[in-house]
Amino acid sequence: MNGAHLHLILCHIPAIAAGFTTLLILFALIQKSKDIKRTALWFAVITGIAALAAYLTGDSAEEVVKQIPGITESIIEPHEELALYYFLSLLFIGALALTGLFLSRASTSVLNKFVILIFILNLLSFYLAIRTAYTGGKIRHSEIENSIPSKSINNN
Repeated sequence: MNGAHLHLILCHIPAIAAGFTTLLILFALIQKSKDIKRTALWFAVITGIAALAAYLTGDSAEEVVKQIPGITESIIEPHEELALYYFLSLLFIGALALTGLFLSRASTSVLNKFVILIFILNLLSFYLAIRTAYTGGKIRHSEIENSIPSKSINNN
């Protein structure tokens, strides 16, 4: 396993975890469950930690793919930039969730406010997730950028 392989594996974790956290919050709001809300905030914290691991493997992945003919810094740079913003957003959400867990120990009202805030921020960060994944895919998946029109088949 090389740095690129590890990076690809780790990058899926925060994206899936953030989506799961968002769904868990939605479920917690429907169920009006304090325990599920707190669990969802813990998932947001874990997602931030997973984002850190994914982000830290980016440089080793870059070193591997730069060895491949046709892969240039101009292809990698947009992904790096968006990955930084996505990473920072998940780190911020995780820190905010941890703060919410601490501050909500005495107040259900505070817990509800933090859960709704984390829900909204996760939805907003989803855009960064999509753009980061798209630019990352363009590094080695030329079919994303250069779609080939399908040939029509004549069945006569």
